[in-house]
Amino acid sequence: MQIGTSFSISIHMLLCVEFFKNTHKITSDFIASSVHTNPVIIRKLMVQLKKAGIISTAAGTGGIDLTRKASKISFLDIYKAVEPVKGGELFKIHQNAEQSCPVGSKIDSLLSVFFVEAQNSMEKKLAAYSLQDILDKLND
Repeated sequence: MQIGTSFSISIHMLLCVEFFKNTHKITSDFIASSVHTNPVIIRKLMVQLKKAGIISTAAGTGGIDLTRKASKISFLDIYKAVEPVKGGELFKIHQNAEQSCPVGSKIDSLLSVFFVEAQNSMEKKLAAYSLQDILDKLND
């Protein structure tokens, strides 16, 4: 299992939006040149970030802005916007284990407690980091 690059690309995008806001018109093409990817990928992520209320976009002339201060945008906000977890559960447990087996009959209840705890820990840690934390390091 691996979290895809949508998460890191989205953080990169949002850093560009905030870092260059006073010097450049921020467009998908501009961001794509920094990320070194196709603008279509950037636009797809923009849709998700906009739907989550993290960015706003200006039609016609273009331009992307954050909808709130960088200190109020957590990594968890970004993660949930672009790496949605189906059913709310990060870890899936295989189905159809053999119920006559002492392991197979209990695997779901054995693992689910640990998996929920691990997911909660990860989400708590992501919630503790903000976009501003990274901007501060960028500006060092």
